[in-house]
Amino acid sequence: MKVTYQYQFYPNTIQKLSLNHWLRICRYWYNRQLGDRFDWWESNRTAINACPLVASISTPRAQPNYYSQKQQLPVIKKDLVKVFHSGELLDFKQVDSTILQDVSKRVDKAFERFIVGDSKGGRSGKPRFKTLSGLPDDDFFYG
Repeated sequence: MKVTYQYQFYPNTIQKLSLNHWLRICRYWYNRQLGDRFDWWESNRTAINACPLVASISTPRAQPNYYSQKQQLPVIKKDLVKVFHSGELLDFKQVDSTILQDVSKRVDKAFERFIVGDSKGGRSGKPRFKTLSGLPDDDFFYG
């Protein structure tokens, strides 16, 4: 007989702020990796009616994968990262490395389902960038 336990977490204000900051960092890391993969996708594909001899013949960039993007983590954890559109500084040292590696794995799975598809050959739609409104309950995280 299997037994499962369910626990509820009631964070205090400091814990809510910390969780909210972790979510911002993970959302930024997800969007940055997904953007890198979309840049690769757009730069390495040609239209059906385009002749490859007319287009510029440049060396194709290597496809970003889970391991190549995960190798960026030690570098990005050394210093603060400035978000381009908001000017916010994010400190990746505050978030555990396993959590950021899991974010990399989620990006890899989402993009793989977009390009290759699942075991039955059904492809998923284009992965979407994460926004602030994607939080489950805004009151929970802002107190």
